[in-house]
Amino acid sequence: MSDEQNELFASVDALLDQAAAPEALPVPAERKRLREAAGLSQDQVAKALNVRRETVTGWEAGRTEPRPPARAAYIRLLDGLADRFPAFEPPSDSTPRPGSAPSVLAQPLPQKPAAGDEAAVRPPVTARRPVAQKAAAVRPGDARFAHGPLAVVDGDGAAYCADGLVLDCPLTDLPTLVDWALSEAKLGAGRLHRSGKDADPLIVLTNSAVQRLGLPAVLEDRRGLRLPDDHPVLKQLTKEQWKLTKRGFGPWARVYRTADGARRQRVQFAVVPWGALDTRSWGSAHQLQPAELARLLGTYATRLGPGLRRRGPRHRHPRPASAPLRSDRDQRPELPAQEPPPGHRARDRRGLATGDV
Repeated sequence: MSDEQNELFASVDALLDQAAAPEALPVPAERKRLREAAGLSQDQVAKALNVRRETVTGWEAGRTEPRPPARAAYIRLLDGLADRFPAFEPPSDSTPRPGSAPSVLAQPLPQKPAAGDEAAVRPPVTARRPVAQKAAAVRPGDARFAHGPLAVVDGDGAAYCADGLVLDCPLTDLPTLVDWALSEAKLGAGRLHRSGKDADPLIVLTNSAVQRLGLPAVLEDRRGLRLPDDHPVLKQLTKEQWKLTKRGFGPWARVYRTADGARRQRVQFAVVPWGALDTRSWGSAHQLQPAELARLLGTYATRLGPGLRRRGPRHRHPRPASAPLRSDRDQRPELPAQEPPPGHRARDRRGLATGDV
């Protein structure tokens, strides 16, 4: 056999080794069972594999799959736990043991009555017709909004959803984030009525995410509470043909594009460091971690339903003590009474004023 043919065979063997099927992982329920059987917490597993705790939660729930280099280490951990804590397998022998109750499958099936006995078995007919019970209509989940109504985006590119799911989102610029929220994120809520509209996806930006996108940490315009129109981030939106409402880009902003007839394209943003979560309505919610904040806002949005404002109840400012309760015309000073001049019709014939009588 020539050297050239040996090299070809070696190249083919290398391709076969590379195309070999990767090591299989157990089912998500088995992953969780092995960890709990060993008395380990998700934080311990995440620390050992150098990942986040939410990532381990996604592996055990089946929402995500581990990727290299953590995949090989995770498989090794599960294999070691499986050797120490094997799964319980019930006996395959279907023969009932002495003293045990007979199986349901072993019991004889009821025989169908003969044609002559059918009249005797038939229940008596009543004059009143039974009312059919209607099953409660269960609204199926919309696949377009599989990840919930909102996501809290952190500076490391992690998007925390309301149900505990963690997604990877791009934070290169604001237009890319808008496109991701309308396509890959699968965020929003379906309409409750056929005449209604779907709820727009809500993206909550933390302090680190604001800095990552090139936005200021504090708004300079404290009166208008909006970003200047000549800001570079807003120029990026205009270049990609995205528009803003009349309120501009502030603590609660809406970025939209003209509807193409199929579905309106609009994303709502809540900027936490700009005061989107007012302490008078939300308390200390702005100090929560991204995962806890997503769970809180998700619960609030689920109870209110789609299409409603998610800002919390509005509070009226109290009237200052120095403010007048009436208009200025009601506070005019009283002028002294004046006598009519001589020759005025208010005087009588004797030249006396009507008030002097």
